Amino acid sequence: MRSGSGRRVFMHVGAPKTGTTYLQGILWANRPALKSAGLHVVGQGRGDHYRGGHDLRDLPYNPKDPRPDWTGAWDVLAGLATNSDAPNVVISDEHLAALTPEQVKRAVEALAPREVHVVYATRNLARLLPSEWQEYVKHRSPLPFDEWSQKVFASRQRGPGKWFWSVHDPVEVVERWSTGVDPTHIHVITLPPPGADKNELWNRFATVVGVDPAAATVFDVTGNDSLGYAETEVLRRVNIALPEQFPRWHHTGLARDVLATKILSPRSKTGRPQLPPKIQQRVLARSQKSIDGLASLDCEIVGNLNEIRIDEDLSTGQPAPSDAEMLDAAVDAIAGMLVRMGHVRDDRRRTEGRLRRQIREAAPMVRTRTRVAGLVERTRAGSAALDRFRTFRARGNADD
Repeated sequence: MRSGSGRRVFMHVGAPKTGTTYLQGILWANRPALKSAGLHVVGQGRGDHYRGGHDLRDLPYNPKDPRPDWTGAWDVLAGLATNSDAPNVVISDEHLAALTPEQVKRAVEALAPREVHVVYATRNLARLLPSEWQEYVKHRSPLPFDEWSQKVFASRQRGPGKWFWSVHDPVEVVERWSTGVDPTHIHVITLPPPGADKNELWNRFATVVGVDPAAATVFDVTGNDSLGYAETEVLRRVNIALPEQFPRWHHTGLARDVLATKILSPRSKTGRPQLPPKIQQRVLARSQKSIDGLASLDCEIVGNLNEIRIDEDLSTGQPAPSDAEMLDAAVDAIAGMLVRMGHVRDDRRRTEGRLRRQIREAAPMVRTRTRVAGLVERTRAGSAALDRFRTFRARGNADD
């Protein structure tokens, strides 16, 4: 555990698909215990951190979006962090790895006088690419894996490569954050390899943020589990079939959060796709460049850079799923959606029934109030009083 009495804020900036959902689950599930141990997870829920990150990244808000407006959310979150009485505070949003130098400056200035530290995780690139492709499909991408992965390496300025490298080039991420944060306060965690202790990532993270790993006792949290190849292909084809006017927030709430996460992911049986031969050597070269670059920087490496070195055969992987595999996944998807639609309809009927009962119960009171108002209005004084009341109410509604 780290020592020192300085007041610090740890910005956990990702990267996506490096165990961020798992770590966030532990942080929120153990929030009171961690606060007692000196680490404050500020805000009321993960949404506060995401909205703050959206605001910090200058993402425009669509008034039709049913989610709360995030304008000004970063200043609120930063205020909670600076005013906390805990020695260490943590903010976690995996999209913050993409901040520009200008946005980094805004983040750091808003968190003053706390000392800002950055926590960033990275992983084996050969395993990352299929995981990120699945995540892109969850976010409505129609591109098959071969095309998507080749586009990632084709350009860093447009297409899927623009976002991918903004969060998954560890050297570039560290250099961008170093424009506003002391490089020695940037901590790069290497993702533990398959077969490692299931809580090793938490142990490394806790050591960085200055809390005893044993302070967390709840580990039964939801992670962002990957889809199988067949399941991802089904979702990708759904993306293609959906009309263009289908709102993004409906896709997030239904296609991603329900169809992908709750229905397809639990039944996933197939492995990850094979890397296209055209990019295999580029994957190896980029991986080695990242390892060499990180070794040359002043940031702290938590773990071992050999853990992100590619030592497997890149020609291995799952072949494209058969029609039968995709048909099985599609049938399960339809059945799962029907079950959930049935639950929604039942909930709606129960709600409508409660409203009808409340209306029936309120009807006698409404009739009585109407009769009393009619009697009062028949007198001169009563009529004048009602007129004044109606005028007062009309003015109040206009002021609103």
